[in-house]
Amino acid sequence: MRQQTFCLLLLFATLTFAQQDGAAGAAGQSQDGAEPTLPVIDNNACPFEGCTFREWTVTTDSTLYSTWQDSRTETGKLKPGDKVTGLTGVHVTRKPDRILVRQPIADLAAKPGDVILRYMYVGEGFANIWANGTWHKEYDCSFIAERNGSGCAKGCAAVVTEDGVKEWWVQVRTSSGKTGWALAHDNFAGMDILGTTFPITSGRALNQLALRRPTPATLSSAVEARHSCRFKLIALLPAH
Repeated sequence: MRQQTFCLLLLFATLTFAQQDGAAGAAGQSQDGAEPTLPVIDNNACPFEGCTFREWTVTTDSTLYSTWQDSRTETGKLKPGDKVTGLTGVHVTRKPDRILVRQPIADLAAKPGDVILRYMYVGEGFANIWANGTWHKEYDCSFIAERNGSGCAKGCAAVVTEDGVKEWWVQVRTSSGKTGWALAHDNFAGMDILGTTFPITSGRALNQLALRRPTPATLSSAVEARHSCRFKLIALLPAH
């Protein structure tokens, strides 16, 4: 009798622990799949192909702040024509783009009806995205059609249904040596090394490209391939 009672108690305890483990596992899975907490911050961000921190020219009236964070206070003004040196940048995603999947995307394990979240753009159609509870950094987003119908280069397996809210803050140093933060919104010229006005085959341009180009160890294979292709094209350009 005692043995039977002990066996029943052991069975009950085993079932109870199994149910608790199952509930804990389900809760963990749900938590892992939750959307990233906002805002999403990307430090040292220069979010487009050819973007570089160097001397820039101010093109529109801009405000300098003590920090990029919400606690910032105004510290000065920039006027068109002012020269500044870009030091670093911070990309802030306050709300990501929401993208509806229309066709299966095997690489992302995404099926029609799923929603992909897009965060910082990194250039040439690549961006940081969140799909099925997983980050995919510097991912080729050429399968996505924008709300205006542009963007999709192949497949068109997904479409943007809601544009997000994003900010790019840059830290600059003025010609007088003052340092501050400004919100970048097409108010600086000279950010794009690939849009430089001096010949791309000049020693100055190639040196700046070499300084800008990240090392392969810090790049994904896809991004490294893009940079390698860019350098091959530069090498083929005629001398001026």
